[in-house]
Amino acid sequence: MIHYSKIIFYVKELVKNNKKIYFFLTLFSYLILIIGNTNLKAGENQLIDLDKRLDKISEISEKVFDFSKSKGLFTIDKKKSSLEKKESDDLVIYITSPRSIQSTEGSFEIHVSSFNPILSVRINDTSLSVDNESFEFSYSYANNILNPGENILLIEVITINGSTDKEFKIFLEDSFYKFAEMRKSSFTLVNVLGFNRDNNVNSAPSDKEEAMKGSLTIVAVGQIVTGYSSAFVITSILNFDDQFNSKYDSKQIIFRQIGIDWNDQKTDFGDFTIGSGTSMVGLWDKERQSQIRDPFYDKYKKISQENFFQFKLKVDFQELLKWETSLKYSIKDDYSMVTSTQQKAPKIYVNKIGQGFETKWFDMTWLMSLDYSQTDAASDTKDFVDSGISFKVTWPMKTIPMNFQYGLTDQQYKTAEPATGVRTHNNSSYAVFGANYQVYAWLSLAYSHRYEVNESNIINSDYSKNTDSLNFTIIF
Repeated sequence: MIHYSKIIFYVKELVKNNKKIYFFLTLFSYLILIIGNTNLKAGENQLIDLDKRLDKISEISEKVFDFSKSKGLFTIDKKKSSLEKKESDDLVIYITSPRSIQSTEGSFEIHVSSFNPILSVRINDTSLSVDNESFEFSYSYANNILNPGENILLIEVITINGSTDKEFKIFLEDSFYKFAEMRKSSFTLVNVLGFNRDNNVNSAPSDKEEAMKGSLTIVAVGQIVTGYSSAFVITSILNFDDQFNSKYDSKQIIFRQIGIDWNDQKTDFGDFTIGSGTSMVGLWDKERQSQIRDPFYDKYKKISQENFFQFKLKVDFQELLKWETSLKYSIKDDYSMVTSTQQKAPKIYVNKIGQGFETKWFDMTWLMSLDYSQTDAASDTKDFVDSGISFKVTWPMKTIPMNFQYGLTDQQYKTAEPATGVRTHNNSSYAVFGANYQVYAWLSLAYSHRYEVNESNIINSDYSKNTDSLNFTIIF
């Protein structure tokens, strides 16, 4: 088999000398993601473990999304004339205005200088008269003609030798529109190299076995600006891991996801996001126990495909608190129990709602999260409801910010199993301590320790475990 732990090590070494590697990795992930599809639902115990791992991947994606919304890497400031027009090389167009203006009072100058007589000048839809045989032209443009926000001035000049047009962008600030807050088209690439130690890899009630694994997550986020505060955001994720002990290879997953959202940070209601996406999960299956294979890497069997639709709204109540609400609806094809291409994968429908409340108190950030989801499977005995609550506090220490999180989850199946007459009920609690260290602007380290306890009314389903994680995050 391919040892991903070695790949992870080599990737870390290679990036020091050739950052283009990440470009090709990302391009490769995009080609894969465009076709792939969804989340998962393996066996009863596998489902819980895999969902938790995918939640961690989603957290990385959320952080990248928030980071990229204010990061601008390229803008287009120039516009060439059409093919029908002959561009003049002996003509200069310039303005005296700065990129951003803070007041509607005053004006700025538009200047045209040419070696040939100027026949006409047009500013957007306004035509201006030019003196005969003039080689110079100036026009005073009042600030109060500009609209708040971004303004585009397209200046077209025609001489006896041809025509030239040039585009200028001028931003007029007011109480709402601020140049520093203007959205910019951007591309962000985040690579997370992770190492994890689990002292109860099988989630067993006794005879615990310890295992270590490495993982690589690549998240690419591109945003295409549609307005002052709005943009289409395309997010892709590629994740795979490698167990250091081949005994646990069957737990290795490959996860791909691509989604597109439309986001506006300054609607009348708040920071609004709506979008959809698709993802796919594969599980290592070297022995080929299933005919349903991952379409891109034959060593994995397909576990599930998912199409999802989501809505998010964030509202900032000034210095009081920040509130976030989210809705997600997903349709999954569950291949966990399907082994033949002749079998049809059952569909699973999931509705999930989340609430988040964040505030600052004693110079610390406090966050409370509430989650509730309903899962509607093909069989009534597989329908269940999940609910959870968590509290997180972050200490903003200068060198190494630290955080602590405590959470409770409850899972209840709607009907009892006919064979046993038992309706499954699982409860779990967890505590997480974490620390972060920003090495450079593009490199950070994050360590976390998680203690988890699960209790169930199903025999031999109670367990506890400790997991340690160390992540290296590289941002481009």
